[in-house]
Amino acid sequence: TSLYLSLEIEIRCVDDNGAAMILTALSLLLCLCASASAYQATSIPPLIDVPTFSLSTSGGDTASTMNILTYASPVSIKPHRMWSISLYKGTLSHENFTKEKRGILQLLRPEHASCKRDGDGNALPGELIRVLGGSSGKDVDKKAMCEQLGFSWETLKCDGGTIDNDGWPQVLPHCVYYLKLELVGEMIDCGSHEVALCRVVEMVSSEDDSINAADELDYISTRALRDMDIISEFGRIKDVE
Repeated sequence: TSLYLSLEIEIRCVDDNGAAMILTALSLLLCLCASASAYQATSIPPLIDVPTFSLSTSGGDTASTMNILTYASPVSIKPHRMWSISLYKGTLSHENFTKEKRGILQLLRPEHASCKRDGDGNALPGELIRVLGGSSGKDVDKKAMCEQLGFSWETLKCDGGTIDNDGWPQVLPHCVYYLKLELVGEMIDCGSHEVALCRVVEMVSSEDDSINAADELDYISTRALRDMDIISEFGRIKDVE
């Protein structure tokens, strides 16, 4: 307040229009300072927008499966490219990854979120996402359900190169990126989830190598899934109404 008064006295020599402009700007500045300090404790986590992945895993002598995974992030680039992923306990994906210590992380496209068939065979949003993220591979055959929706699982391919697919699971077609991950060390228990630090064994992309690093990839994000009413603000799959 004393600063405001002293500045008001000093600008009296300025014409009325100039003084009014200065006082208005000063008032806005003081309001911003006051609002910036108005913090409060909250139990609500930030609603963030992140890429939507699916992790494909194979259980060896048990069923292969895929899920929806949004807790995934790169954590290092040298000497090895490393990623972290978080898996919900009690799921087939968690069991497979813990057992085989490997999986293929798939970055999904918008087309993966726009696939659903109603009783008349028309396409409505979200069915593939609901199959992968809203059902358990212990209860349903996700591979057969994906095939019915036009996304038959396939062996990972690379034009002009060779890929070692021995022991690796199949993948969804048309993903933006495929990251073959191997567990490094032990899983980290974080309560409801376990976190895995993984080395990237190989990367395969449908994008041209000439793409600029600053260019946006054509992936589906959690914000888009919320806007399409496929997931809730808590990240859970929503039932079809």
